[in-house]
Amino acid sequence: MSNNIQTNTTGRLTPCLQKKIDKTTYLVEVHFSSTSTQSVADKLKRVILHDLEHGKQSKPRKRRL
Repeated sequence: MSNNIQTNTTGRLTPCLQKKIDKTTYLVEVHFSSTSTQSVADKLKRVILHDLEHGKQSKPRKRRL
């Protein structure tokens, strides 16, 4: 995955991620709200707690010997 800066439809430069899977290239733009009251750490904590409460944690991988 590479970090890029792209021009969005409003003409502003925005960070984005580009990932190629098979023959498809996915471009994900990053958007930050200027009116947000939560920090990134607060948002991540909220998402992790929500996933844990709703059983969306990843299953442990089986180890091969």
